[in-house]
Amino acid sequence: MEIIATFVASPDADPRQDVATPPPGATMVELRADLLPPGADLASLATASPLPILLTLRSAAEGGRGPDGGEARRRFFEAAAGLPAALVDLEFERDRELLGGLVPAERAVLSLHPRGGVPADLEETAKGMLSLGSRLVKVVPEAGCLADTLAVLRLALALSHRPAAQRRGVIFATGAAGVATRLLGPLAAAPVAFAAWGRGRAAAPGQVTPEELLALIGHLRGRPRAVCAVLGRGVAASLSPRMHNAAFRTLGLPNLFLPLEVANEGELASLLAPAGRSALESLGLRTAGFAVTMPWKEAALGLCDVVAPRARRAAAVNTVLPRGDKVMADCTDMDGITGALRDSLVEALGRRALVLGSGGAARAAAVALDLAGARVALAGRDEERTRRAAAQVGVEAAAPSAAAQCDLLVNATPAGSDGSVPPLLAELNLPAGAAVVDLPYGPAPTGLESLAGERGWRYVSGRQVLLFQGVAQFAAMHGLPPPVSAMAEALGIGEAAE
Repeated sequence: MEIIATFVASPDADPRQDVATPPPGATMVELRADLLPPGADLASLATASPLPILLTLRSAAEGGRGPDGGEARRRFFEAAAGLPAALVDLEFERDRELLGGLVPAERAVLSLHPRGGVPADLEETAKGMLSLGSRLVKVVPEAGCLADTLAVLRLALALSHRPAAQRRGVIFATGAAGVATRLLGPLAAAPVAFAAWGRGRAAAPGQVTPEELLALIGHLRGRPRAVCAVLGRGVAASLSPRMHNAAFRTLGLPNLFLPLEVANEGELASLLAPAGRSALESLGLRTAGFAVTMPWKEAALGLCDVVAPRARRAAAVNTVLPRGDKVMADCTDMDGITGALRDSLVEALGRRALVLGSGGAARAAAVALDLAGARVALAGRDEERTRRAAAQVGVEAAAPSAAAQCDLLVNATPAGSDGSVPPLLAELNLPAGAAVVDLPYGPAPTGLESLAGERGWRYVSGRQVLLFQGVAQFAAMHGLPPPVSAMAEALGIGEAAE
């Protein structure tokens, strides 16, 4: 697979030295002339790159900073004709008259970046572009909702029926909702993917690094045999796809786990349907199962036909399995809690436990600890909501100050996920030696992790919880023993007990 990394200059580095060290995994460098810093010399950068160059001048009309006018653009491409560029990007709406003349067809990427969603005539337009004979055709609309994502995937999958040597369509979407298309597109249409130069150095919303791209789809050589997805809001940051795709790689399974942005309950219902009837199945993608995350764990419960008793008690599901004419559901978040405690050698039986929060994750944690033999209470800022949640799952309601009488605490709120220590956490007065479990996780230590180090508490990370809920989820979805060590390594937490 060709991975084209779009160069975005760092303010702290010399651009020429920067472009000379492309990110690992990249096979080509895109020089966006419209994104270069003032005074940067395009010719100097092109010769400094150790990889072939794709030269691009993205217009303002299509999301860039370059000129829209045809004459200004012609002058740029005339001046750039002598540069050592392997490929040149020509915009279909502005530059097509240069195709086959100033820019030979075999060196041209004919591109279109529609703004404001996916046009109704996108497929017809793409077919017209493909008929013009350029080396590649790149069609990249903005995806703002699930319908946009599905429309782009439909186009990419339609092109996958061509013989591999004839696939020239680079089809994906920008935006958080477009991340799934960036993963499936290169497997279905042309085997070309665009990637970010590094973390925090994306040229467009939703762009991932070459390393992330290879971690998620590097085990595949074409469209997947089966697809799974995590459904929620903000799922582009979820580590579940990395964890599950690492398991597929280890076991040699040609499956794919995607992040899918779901904005409302209507979109959720279109996915959580019996086998053969979901929105993904309508595209010809066989669905093995879904992971459901915030804020849809409660709504998903009402869309499922068969629900595990523990999930019904918590009124929250995180694992949905379309099987025949039924939609089955469970809550492996509970396995995440108990598995992480077991892996950390923390016994729940007989402990006095406090769960911070009152949402679906908190209720699942309370049920898990109760079933494991702990004496459990829920604590939240909204006293009435906390009382209702506690009554629903059959545990006590308490104030956060009750932590003083507890030796086990679960943080089932977002508090501290950004590394800060908000009052809810700072005021916890657990005794030294108590165990604390985080559900949030991030690239840096959480607020609770920092407090645990300062106050002598045993800390169990959200990544450990994610691992063990994912292990149970994988087994449910695929009926196979999960490769625990590979999944743990993908999450960056080292060895875990098999």
